Amino acid sequence: MSNSKLLLVDDEPLNLKLFQKMLKDNDYQIITATNGQECLAKAEEMNPDLILMDWNMPVMDGLEALKRLKQDEATKDIPVLMITGVMTSSEDLALAMSIGAIDFLKKPFEKLELNARINNILLLSNTLKVLKDQNNSLENKNIFISSLLESVPHPVIYCSLEGVLLMCNHFFEKLIDKNKIELLGKSIYRLFLSEEIGFHVQKDIELVEKGTALAYEKNGFPGNKTFIISKNVVRDSHDKPLGIITAFTDISELKKANEDIINNKKIELISSALKMTHLNEMNTSLINDLEKVLPHATKEGQDLIRKMTNKFKMNMAEQVWNDFETRFESAFDSFYRILLERFPNLTPNERKLCALLRSGLSSKDIAVLTFQNPQSVDVARYRLRKKLNLVNEENLTDFLLLIDKTQTN
Repeated sequence: MSNSKLLLVDDEPLNLKLFQKMLKDNDYQIITATNGQECLAKAEEMNPDLILMDWNMPVMDGLEALKRLKQDEATKDIPVLMITGVMTSSEDLALAMSIGAIDFLKKPFEKLELNARINNILLLSNTLKVLKDQNNSLENKNIFISSLLESVPHPVIYCSLEGVLLMCNHFFEKLIDKNKIELLGKSIYRLFLSEEIGFHVQKDIELVEKGTALAYEKNGFPGNKTFIISKNVVRDSHDKPLGIITAFTDISELKKANEDIINNKKIELISSALKMTHLNEMNTSLINDLEKVLPHATKEGQDLIRKMTNKFKMNMAEQVWNDFETRFESAFDSFYRILLERFPNLTPNERKLCALLRSGLSSKDIAVLTFQNPQSVDVARYRLRKKLNLVNEENLTDFLLLIDKTQTN
């Protein structure tokens, strides 16, 4: 190959001139040496692309020079073509090859054969160099990626598109309680809960097909921990998917703390509802006492009492509902959203009844809170069941209790 440096080693000047004559049609840089010792010095200094070495030479023969070249870190990768007219047996060939010769050329030889051997060796050598550089580059990239994974303070893994674990950081080892030797090269799916494997496989397929990052909440591994699982596809320079990188963020403590807050809000809601029920019972008793006065009042007095009681009922119902709804939305923040997504045709009064039932209140309690009689509440419940398409054996309250708990992650 043009511009390649060739080191010709032979103790016979005539042989060196013959080599140069045979190679003159090629654009090679020719360097010469007359023995093995001189060859070692020039090889280290000039770093040739190929050495053509005669076997029999004074001072240091070609075989000894070959041994030393292959022992030196600076010259061990230089290909050496051994040339001899004496050591031509198959045993000699095997010996030279075992020490590190890339090929063996017997004297005498033709110009065409010499050039063909040299061209093939240079082509092979260049290919090996490219592969070595690519391998070094890949190793450097792997080291970089591995260092990057270790710098993330959460469990992180890198898998093939088939789910084979290729890399992980020590946080993941700690999470699974296994070391990398046990984990790498094996399917990541075997580590998940058996009933969740299909879910995770489907998520990975979805990720590769859509090409956009995913994040979802899941209790992925045996135990009570809950994670936000974040995934993205790693692609090459041609946008071809290579693998999937996944990070696991443990939100168990945060979720527990949030559940405690929500439970406290639910307790506050129920407590408030009971207080309002008791207060409304007292107000209802007061209204009943006022209505007992009606037969003894003048017509104007009766009209005034009716207006007062109706206005009082309306104001109290509105005040009670506003306070209840504020507390309810704080305790069950996703209930209304999910309810309306599934049943967009519910009226405001039907949504209100759903919220009251979701809070665990009975028809009697609801009647007191809303200044209705229990029979009216029962009729409203019946109509609501039909609106929600419930069959006879389905409990309305149980259905509403579960409506914001059945969303898939």
